[in-house]
Amino acid sequence: MENKIITIKKLENGKYFIDLHKYLISFLISLILIFPATYFPSKNLLFSVLSVIIFWILIAVIIDINDFFGKKVHYKIFEKKIFNNLLRNGFQIDKIDKYKGLITEKNGRTIRVFYNWNKTAERPLSFGDIEINIFYEPQIIESDYSKINVEKLKPLNKKYDKTLWSKMKRTMFTYDCLKICFNYYPWTKSEKIEQEISRGLQILSETDLKPFNLRNIQDKDLRQKEIDGFFYPNMQYIWELQEKNSR
Repeated sequence: MENKIITIKKLENGKYFIDLHKYLISFLISLILIFPATYFPSKNLLFSVLSVIIFWILIAVIIDINDFFGKKVHYKIFEKKIFNNLLRNGFQIDKIDKYKGLITEKNGRTIRVFYNWNKTAERPLSFGDIEINIFYEPQIIESDYSKINVEKLKPLNKKYDKTLWSKMKRTMFTYDCLKICFNYYPWTKSEKIEQEISRGLQILSETDLKPFNLRNIQDKDLRQKEIDGFFYPNMQYIWELQEKNSR
């Protein structure tokens, strides 16, 4: 069942996934944060409701502005040295519907690089993230793609995704790739990306996670999963594509 506000989907494992519209999420956040903060001190219901609505509108506008400019930068970054240098160094353009990134292969592992305006790394005043995905064989249990080997990935995330108060650079083990995210600024250089790729490859060499090349998949089931988009980048353009295909 789908509508514009709430989407309810049945997953392959029989469980249900509920996806809320971004405006509904921002309204719920506004309600939770602003209503108690304004109502309990003032006891003025009208004032509190108006405060929630104003804050909600402000968040919605910020989200839309972020999406508008983020989607532009997603393409414009290919006009800048940071990606042009990588193209000259052997990377290729990777395009999936509206998604556009870079792809290459090193040490038998597919590597994706792209600009993601929905930040994972935490730092103020940045212009989104540069995201790097370095692939390894999917970490699933008993060939069941609904069962991720969390017990294996959890200690790796604890070891490498270290933080004290915030995470300005993320190093995360997902079910199929090492995901490195760091903030993008207009002065960020391609050398930074290559350094992070080298660091990621070194990290993976210290594990037993086997290389995985998306362009040379031998296993029939995995090859079908790749065709179905199982290994697509986890970002907004891909979410929108999957939403469109599921209708």
